Amino acid sequence: MKLRPWIFDEDKAVTLKWLGNLTTRNNQWFIRAGFEYNNQIEFLKFPIAALPLLKIGALYRDGQILEHKAEGIVYDVTIPQLAQCKVITALDACKLVDYYLFAKLELMIQLVFEISVEDKTYYLPQVEFIRAVFAVNNIMTNTMLQPNGIELLVTKSNLNGQRASLELSDEVQNNIVKDENFIRYFAWLYLSPNIKASFESIYTLLAQKILNKDYLKLEVHLPAVLNTFIRFRGIEKDNKYLILQWLGSDMEETAFTDIEVKHKAFKKRIAAPGQRKYRKSLKEDDGEKVLNEDNEQRSKQDANQQVIDMPSTQLQFDNLADVHKVYGSEQELNQGDIYISNKGQGGGIQKQEQVVGLDESIFGGTIQPIEFKTLEVTKYIKGQGLEEFIKMIRVFKNKYKDYLVSLNFLYLPTGRVFSFLPNGNRRIVVIAKLLKKYSSVSSYLIEVSTVDNRSLSTLLIKNITDMHVEEIVKNILKKLVYNSGAWNNDSLRNFEYVRIKHTKQDNIRWAERIKTYL
Repeated sequence: MKLRPWIFDEDKAVTLKWLGNLTTRNNQWFIRAGFEYNNQIEFLKFPIAALPLLKIGALYRDGQILEHKAEGIVYDVTIPQLAQCKVITALDACKLVDYYLFAKLELMIQLVFEISVEDKTYYLPQVEFIRAVFAVNNIMTNTMLQPNGIELLVTKSNLNGQRASLELSDEVQNNIVKDENFIRYFAWLYLSPNIKASFESIYTLLAQKILNKDYLKLEVHLPAVLNTFIRFRGIEKDNKYLILQWLGSDMEETAFTDIEVKHKAFKKRIAAPGQRKYRKSLKEDDGEKVLNEDNEQRSKQDANQQVIDMPSTQLQFDNLADVHKVYGSEQELNQGDIYISNKGQGGGIQKQEQVVGLDESIFGGTIQPIEFKTLEVTKYIKGQGLEEFIKMIRVFKNKYKDYLVSLNFLYLPTGRVFSFLPNGNRRIVVIAKLLKKYSSVSSYLIEVSTVDNRSLSTLLIKNITDMHVEEIVKNILKKLVYNSGAWNNDSLRNFEYVRIKHTKQDNIRWAERIKTYL
């Protein structure tokens, strides 16, 4: 998915330093994003529903996020009382960890939560909490900036003991409501007073600013929840941590074990005579998605709009509620043999960029709408067996000051059994970038979760330029999946690489061993 408009050179990677104020045009909300380019800040304006794509400290090229090269490394913290915090400006937080905002007033006045835990202090941008916890897809992001917006998504609701019931309105698209992760998430948000109040505070605070003719900053009240575990990507200095990306949390448990959900997309299939027709759709592989940049054009209404799978936030529930679909109508389904009916001129099909919209869909719109699937609801987010590797990277960073170190979480691409753990969760990979100061090439450590006792060494790829690393890593991980969880020699033969076996050394010795291979 490529962001548009884009004013930078196509081959130039730029950093999203911070998010700025909201603006409106044609009754649509936009957010301003400040990118670092040639040692200065350039602002671009995107529809508010692009928020899931806007990650502070991440690099972008030609409008596309480079997931493997975001700034910072991964940390964990458990916060005893999440809402017990101070609110300070981004300037006050960033200067304590040497994160430079280029003296841009719009960025410096944005608000940050300051949270103290024992002898450490954590700085959480309000906009990042909103992005990770509430802006999980297009419809939720647009809804949060409407008065009583969440109520427009629900026709009826009930909580009877441990059984929750939801009847969702037609505003919720068919392809989103069929995602059980989204149903669990939405029921948690809608039926938890603390979480729902936090979500609704976004519009309340914004409406107050509109009334006072103040800067339209995106703000939120944190929910009053206890003992919240957070995994985040951030930067640290002197026991002060700036949270750049909220990766996951176990914020609050649900009070129910079962969810009944009713929606027009759920239809009971009734057998009918006759052959089944199947027409191969060209939409299965129709090229790169590019965000519409013509504000005068609007997205058309489409109950079955396309969904881009780009998981970036994990939400832990110890008890994953069972989802039960309630069928409201019937659909006849022919039971005969399938035959393919294709009409056309034949010949090759050229992949082209497809312009898509993230605005609220309307009747009479012409742009194809798009949805995001960014959320993974899981029973356990703490590590997937990667904790020791993460600790070792922190040791490496502190021990070898001549290296710039960053660490990022990714999910393995789908396609084979190895993409998933035995419990059904997506398998995680962490990628550490090791850049020696004043060097133009980097080395990358790739560590894949083997919590299920799969045998797989750490992969070190040495001395590659940042220009092509995104494509290189994607190809290596794809070949890993299709090679049943073993590194593929063909995908590696053009690179200088080392397979590093796991040993029972402590983290200091492990870091030293990594250094000897560089």
